[in-house]
Amino acid sequence: MKIKIINKFLSIDRRIIYVLVAVVILIPIIKPLNLPVQVTKEVLGVYNEIDKLPPGSKILVAFDYEPASTPEMDPMAKALIRHCFRKHLKVVGISYLEQARGNAQNVLSFITDEFQRQGYSLKYGEDYAYMGFKPGTSGMIIMLCRNFKGTCNTDYLGNDVYTMPILKGISSLGDFPYLAVLHDDSMINAWITYGHEIVGIKIGALCTAIMAPGIYANLSAGQLTGIVGGLKGGSEYEKLLGYRGLATIGMDSQTLIHFLIIIFILIGNFAYLAKEHHLRKERLR
Repeated sequence: MKIKIINKFLSIDRRIIYVLVAVVILIPIIKPLNLPVQVTKEVLGVYNEIDKLPPGSKILVAFDYEPASTPEMDPMAKALIRHCFRKHLKVVGISYLEQARGNAQNVLSFITDEFQRQGYSLKYGEDYAYMGFKPGTSGMIIMLCRNFKGTCNTDYLGNDVYTMPILKGISSLGDFPYLAVLHDDSMINAWITYGHEIVGIKIGALCTAIMAPGIYANLSAGQLTGIVGGLKGGSEYEKLLGYRGLATIGMDSQTLIHFLIIIFILIGNFAYLAKEHHLRKERLR
């Protein structure tokens, strides 16, 4: 009887595991757990630089992540834009990645609609704008350092950038007091090499969790003001803004899944050891 129970634990139907994982994911969505979030100095390095900018300042946001990364990147992108609008900053978006155009438009539309429902008057071309996809990667960044408007020419809607109020006084990349790069690849290196090193623009990195470890050397070298990495970084940014969004919910689900995995590991190991102990006793009889 005992060995039958042990074998049941060792051969749990995978469908049961799938159901448990689904339940664990849904729990924080249905009922928030309000698990504690500890804010790190890396995230503060981005938040504080933006928070201290005077109202009316223009911030450049590079949307450089693919649609596949939206579950991880969109929450922090929305938190970033929400922070900018709360501080009455003017947001200029741009992308070196063609696939990122939809991400940028979705995030900007979502946040601007949210603020307009709250009674804020946000006008395209005055309070925010999106330059769209600009090809050329490193070459494009060098040209932005020399002549921002001449490199862009038009925004993603085809508007002449020379007539847009939001770009008044902007002639070079260095005229922006801050650059926030949302990325899921190594494009941040080009922004650092040709942006920070040429015109000295301050840069904050908001990236997928897998990209974060590779840019800590840049942070230590003073080439970045901070790093917001993955859902964890996004949840920290949300806490600084005083709300619990998708990043925080995602972290709650992730935490529960980790506990579930640990439980299954313990069950598997205890059941295996119990079976070995039972078989050893049988052999000694």
